[in-house]
Amino acid sequence: MTHGAALPDTPAPRPTRRRALQTLGAGGAVIALGGLGAGAHRLLGAHLPGNARISLYSSTVALDGDGRRSLVGPSSHASSVGTAAADDAAPRAVPGTRLLAGTPADSPAARRAEAFVDGAAAWLADVPEDFADLARGAVWDLWALSDGLPAPVAGWSRSWRYIWPRDTAFCAVALARIGHADTALEHLAHLQDLQSADGWFEARFSPTTGEAPDERPRQFDGTGLSLWAAAEVIDAQTGRARASARRRLDPLLTTSRDALLRATDDGTQLPPVSPDYWEVSERAVTLGIMASTLAGLEASARLEGTGGRADDVGADSAGTAGAAAFRRVLVSTFGPHGFQRRARSGGADSALAFLDATGSHGIVGADQLRALRTSLARPAGGIAPGARWRRDGVSWTPSTSLLALGLARAGDADGAHDLLGWLDRHRTPDGSLPEKVLADGSPAAVAPLAWTAANVLLTLDALRRSSAQD
Repeated sequence: MTHGAALPDTPAPRPTRRRALQTLGAGGAVIALGGLGAGAHRLLGAHLPGNARISLYSSTVALDGDGRRSLVGPSSHASSVGTAAADDAAPRAVPGTRLLAGTPADSPAARRAEAFVDGAAAWLADVPEDFADLARGAVWDLWALSDGLPAPVAGWSRSWRYIWPRDTAFCAVALARIGHADTALEHLAHLQDLQSADGWFEARFSPTTGEAPDERPRQFDGTGLSLWAAAEVIDAQTGRARASARRRLDPLLTTSRDALLRATDDGTQLPPVSPDYWEVSERAVTLGIMASTLAGLEASARLEGTGGRADDVGADSAGTAGAAAFRRVLVSTFGPHGFQRRARSGGADSALAFLDATGSHGIVGADQLRALRTSLARPAGGIAPGARWRRDGVSWTPSTSLLALGLARAGDADGAHDLLGWLDRHRTPDGSLPEKVLADGSPAAVAPLAWTAANVLLTLDALRRSSAQD
């Protein structure tokens, strides 16, 4: 269901990649960060000690009048003096937009873009002036990676051109917050269609076929995060629209809740071992899986008639009890050793920010989140996904922006502002948020990145709401 926008063929399945990645182990592999580094397999085996040198694959992605996407390269910003003739023919974006230069203002894509940005205008008007351009750029990035698609793709470089459930969850919540609740609902309804009967999701899906593109294992965090997102999107609606949204997402709410309760024995035990946003094979449950499971259980408990059915009293009781029980399990197993990546080992993990980012407050303090700026610090000022991540000097914007969101929702406005400022300063020449920032501060790898854009918008929204309450 592409709504008329042209979509190129997605990459052919690569069934041997998962087996290759599994041999690397979690300690040394650089794989997809929440789907946002899906092309990082290109770097495997090429790592040398010191600071990595990684190209900026694109400065942004832009659409033509018919909705066809093109990667806009960083070379398009070379000055007119000394610019190679070949660069003159390279795709360029209209400044401040994600439309290709020369796109007619009355073309279908241009009209959709105008409607999308206009739909966020009221929200954008409340963003602090210092971050107005950052916010507008992130809005455009989400549009560029979702227009005409059943759900946002992680990026538009070939190995990122897929739908990751966790990314879609954050994008849907961001869309609902900025004024596009109906679009958010449609994206979650697509996840609902993709969900297996047992409540699990594949790691990623083709936007054209709805199938997994390779044999990488399923990931349990999509179950909890999709339920959390559904609850947030429903809460963004009012009156009849809210009731309609609950009915529309009832299968997702019910199937996900039941899967979480079944997998944790009603919240009393650890969830299954599964890859998380690091996307490497694991032999123990990680903090990311724990946090996403709790996010789903607590979101379900917050909904009236847990699972979306007002008459489901038994499920409501079980869901509320299960959420409370699982919070105790998380604190008692991961808390004594400082909420590391695994219960007793693994070092600091940016997944700690998932807790406050998804509404599981009161488990760690803002000071523990702020400590990640030191324990996971990278030379340019961002953070790595974890303490055991490779020492290559690269800051990852999904983890850095997730920390900003966690701090904002934990009430640390200063910490969130500082990280937003860093993200703002390290955008590409076209204003998109990249996946990585090198040690020298250069944006690198994929741009734009849907999850990072969503986290930035949600952080700004949390600060906006906090300011309104003061």
